[in-house]
Amino acid sequence: MGVASASSRFSAAITAALVVHAVLAPPLQAAAPLSRLADALAAEVVAAARGHAVEVAAPEDRTGSGGSLGVDFQSLLRARLEGRLRLTASGARLRVDSVLAEGPGRLWVSARVTEEPGGRLVDVLAASVEADPMLLSLVPAGPAAGPGPLSVVASRRTPALEGRVLDLALPAEDRVLVLYDDALVLYRLEDDGLAVLSRRDLPGPLSAVRFPGGTIGLVAAEGSAWALTSRSPRAVLFGLDGGRLEEREQAAALPWPGAPHGLRYRPGTNLIEATLDDLGDGPFLRLDPRGLAVTAEGRLRLASAEGGRTLDVPAGSGLARLGTELLAVAGPDPPGPRDAVLLLDAHDPGRPPVQSLPVDGSVRALAGRGSGARMRVVAAVEEERGTHLVLMDLAVGP
Repeated sequence: MGVASASSRFSAAITAALVVHAVLAPPLQAAAPLSRLADALAAEVVAAARGHAVEVAAPEDRTGSGGSLGVDFQSLLRARLEGRLRLTASGARLRVDSVLAEGPGRLWVSARVTEEPGGRLVDVLAASVEADPMLLSLVPAGPAAGPGPLSVVASRRTPALEGRVLDLALPAEDRVLVLYDDALVLYRLEDDGLAVLSRRDLPGPLSAVRFPGGTIGLVAAEGSAWALTSRSPRAVLFGLDGGRLEEREQAAALPWPGAPHGLRYRPGTNLIEATLDDLGDGPFLRLDPRGLAVTAEGRLRLASAEGGRTLDVPAGSGLARLGTELLAVAGPDPPGPRDAVLLLDAHDPGRPPVQSLPVDGSVRALAGRGSGARMRVVAAVEEERGTHLVLMDLAVGP
């Protein structure tokens, strides 16, 4: 039997085991999800080994963490087996080859136990744990950036989220607002993740929309934010005081600078219908309150005294300002395995991009902040296994 053939069959078997286990395995409750998962698999390995020596191979990491979770999981698993089994990489032994994966709200592992030398299959093991619903862990995402004046100081990503992300906002240095298709959630940025501070459901009845749109309108002077989606019939103003979302009022349209009648969504779509003094008539895909828009055709539009000027600058479903000097837009390519956040000169966005920040997946929403030589971009990135938040901290210079 060829090595490639055996490897492909193992990969297919593990994928099937993960799917079955996601449905059938009882959830485990407790502290850190990766530690709980190592506890669960260690117990399975001890039972399967029956006193034999064991080799713990490096897991195949399918979480999108760039391999960092796999390395941590291998260390945690070895630590839990030490003293219970003899660990070795040579001689007669059982070898544990595992696959680490994630889905919305869960971490999974499936492992193949073989007798070495020889490769005879002894057992197939599996375990899964629930992620902490109040904390979105952040793991390194592998900083990457095209040539340009900015360096990526840190790049981190969350696990797959439970829900569709429609818009993002950064009301403070350590706060992230996420507009899902059914709720607004306020997170606090901590060293190890995004902690849920408050969640408020949007008013119903919620319409079924295949590709919904959503907009957050920050009112910084009042410490509040408006939220509107194409699924909900009304816009809601939430206060952000004290780390909690408090509903203050509802409106038929989302108030917006320069829009006498506010913003509404075209029913059943992700398109904003509005007439703005300096941008003209919609529909728009995205709007920025300081005179910027992405048109329904995917072009950047600038405010002007004549009612707006559309540039030959393609953009996707994401628009944010990074201070006064830079804009961030989603790449214009159709949804696929790779996309990019494009950084544009805020004073002359018609020029070629200043820099490109590649990401795995399709950018669905952007938020940004900038202060002096340091900036932060948060992107909602959709992949096959779900939507993740990617946080990139940028600095001028190497």
